[in-house]
Amino acid sequence: MKPRSISLAVSALFLILSPTLAKRTGIFPYDVVNTTNVGALTRDATRSCGQCHLGQPGGVTVTSAVTGRVVPVGGSSSITITSSSAVVSTTGGIAADATAGTFVAGSTTRVNTTGDAITHIASAARSWTFGWKAPATPGLAEIYTAVNNTNGDRLETGDQYSFHGADPAATVCTPIRLYANPVGCVATGDSCPDGYGNYSVLGGASVPSVGNTAFKLEAFGLPPSAPLLMMLSVGTNLGGFDMAPLGAPGCVLRTTLQIQLQAATSAGDAKRAEGSFIAPLGIPNQPALKGFAFTVQMGAIDANSTRAFPLLVTNGLEVTIQ
Repeated sequence: MKPRSISLAVSALFLILSPTLAKRTGIFPYDVVNTTNVGALTRDATRSCGQCHLGQPGGVTVTSAVTGRVVPVGGSSSITITSSSAVVSTTGGIAADATAGTFVAGSTTRVNTTGDAITHIASAARSWTFGWKAPATPGLAEIYTAVNNTNGDRLETGDQYSFHGADPAATVCTPIRLYANPVGCVATGDSCPDGYGNYSVLGGASVPSVGNTAFKLEAFGLPPSAPLLMMLSVGTNLGGFDMAPLGAPGCVLRTTLQIQLQAATSAGDAKRAEGSFIAPLGIPNQPALKGFAFTVQMGAIDANSTRAFPLLVTNGLEVTIQ
């Protein structure tokens, strides 16, 4: 074969193999043929892993462990995604994107140029640890994740994929919820999980400064359409009370219940913890309020809880007026 013929043959072989090689070294959520939707792989089954690995989601349990769900603006969190299934082999892949903030690659992952998407760098893993850096703007961030477990034969059949969440067969993803807090708002502790393993987040939407009449507290990831109790206490550094003796192991009360306000969470899907609550707490333009501090926490009744006392609580939030 002449040198030019050899060159053409190698080029043709590369073109044939390159899609396969690209998947083995990861694919970002929006790298999907005939779609421009950001997060297409991670949002719903119509544009996800099944396009190449056949079938609907199912068979893979995708869980997450997060250190630092509620952090200051510009702060960092550590996230570990773990998958398990009956698919023989240890190969698998991940694709995830974030609605805010940027990813920090771990030893088995890589990040796109804008930092809002992450994927694997090799297919010989079923657990991935990476970082997330909070944005400069306070508020909620959601991470959407799809995971594929493959049997290693490089064929489309015999593989399984699922989205992050309680139901491996769900056709939409349950997001991992994080929150970036402004100056003046500091999270204490973590929330306790609901009956589906979801964690809530509580934060401040803007700096709690004198004259900020638009200041509000936001809680996301709660049981939907559920009775809610907002608990406030004057001061900070209140410690914590383990609610195990009350029948709620794993939950910690962060206030002394000086003020209690009853309300209800928004409607939504319980498995995806779509309940939320917004509490407007406008701050008057009174300089004497500067330095005043209080601690707040929210609790909601979880109809799907396995605890004897089905009240789950958010992280605590210490607010100091600036």
